Amino acid sequence: MPNFFGYEKQWQFLKKSVELAKLSHAYLFSGKSQLGKRETAKEFSRLINCQSGNFKDRPCGKCQSCQEMQKNCHPDFLWLDTKKEAGDSEIESIRNLSQWLHLRAGLGEYKVAIINQFQNFSLPAQSALLKTLEEPKGKTVLILICDYPEFLSPTIVSRVQEIRFQSLPNEKIIEFLIARGAKEPLAKKISYLSMGKPMKASELLDGRQMKLEEEKINDFRELLKENLAFSFREIEKIVEEKEDIFQRLEIWLNFLRIIFLERIGVITDRMSDIPSCAIKEEIVGQEKSISLVDLVNLKNLLSSLEKANYLLLKTNANKRLVLENSILELF
Repeated sequence: MPNFFGYEKQWQFLKKSVELAKLSHAYLFSGKSQLGKRETAKEFSRLINCQSGNFKDRPCGKCQSCQEMQKNCHPDFLWLDTKKEAGDSEIESIRNLSQWLHLRAGLGEYKVAIINQFQNFSLPAQSALLKTLEEPKGKTVLILICDYPEFLSPTIVSRVQEIRFQSLPNEKIIEFLIARGAKEPLAKKISYLSMGKPMKASELLDGRQMKLEEEKINDFRELLKENLAFSFREIEKIVEEKEDIFQRLEIWLNFLRIIFLERIGVITDRMSDIPSCAIKEEIVGQEKSISLVDLVNLKNLLSSLEKANYLLLKTNANKRLVLENSILELF
C-alpha cells in the first residue's frame, strides 16, 4: 500500500510513537478485510527494527534488518495465522508465541509478533494470551490484526492500543486507482465493487480478477431471478466447490448494498454516471434480474446474509443450510 493512501493519520501516529520511543507493548489493527491492515502491520514491523541512522529514511529497505524482513527470515519477527484446528492446538500456538516473546531480541532492538485474523481464535485461546498482554517482558511488540473486533474478549481490547481502519469514500478509491494508471470509467466501476477497500480495488485492476468478480456477480443475479429449486442447486454447487465462502458472501453483500443504496436514493444518477459497460448497467439497470426483489425483501435478504456471515464465522453451522435459509427471504 504505497504511501499509506487514505490511512496517512494511522501511519503517522505509528511512526511518531517509534520516533519518540513511546511504543505500546500491544496493538489492535481493526477494520474490515482488505483495508491494508496487514500491509501496515508489516511495514510497522520493519520500521521498529530498521537500523538506518536517519529516522526519516526508515524503513530504509537497505539495512540488514530490513533485508531479513524482505526475505521473511528475520530472527526477531514472527507471523502467526489463525489455526484451522480448534482447541488445544490454538492454545499451544499462543503459549509458544508467549515463550518466543520472552526471548531476547538478536538482530533487532525489539521482538515483534503479528497475529493475523485474531478474531478467529476461540475465547480460551484469547484468554491464553492475556498474561502476555498484562505482563509484557522486555522490548516486545505484539500486533493483533482483526476484521471483527466485536468478536474479541473485552478484556483483550482493554489491554491493547487500537488503531482503526475505515472504508474509504468512493472519491478516494477513484483517486487511488487513477494514480495507478486506471482510466476514470474503470476507476468508477471498481470503486463500487471494492466498497471502499483499497486492497480489493488494487486486485480488481487485474483483468483476470475483474472477470472472476463479474462472473460471481452474474451467478448471483441468476440466483436472484430463478426459482427456489434453482437457487438451492446453485448453493449446493458453491458449497461443494469448497471455495472461500466468505469471499463469495462479501460479493453478494456488496452487490445487494449497491442495489439498496440506489433504491433509497443514496446513489444518485450523478454519482452513478458510468458508461453502459460498467457497474451501473450491470447492477442498477438490469431490473429483470432483480424484479422479484422489492425493497423490503432486499433489506431482509441483506440482514439474513449478514447473519449467515456471522454464523459461519463463529460456529460450525452447516454452510448449505445457512445459505439456503438466507435465500428463503426472497420467496
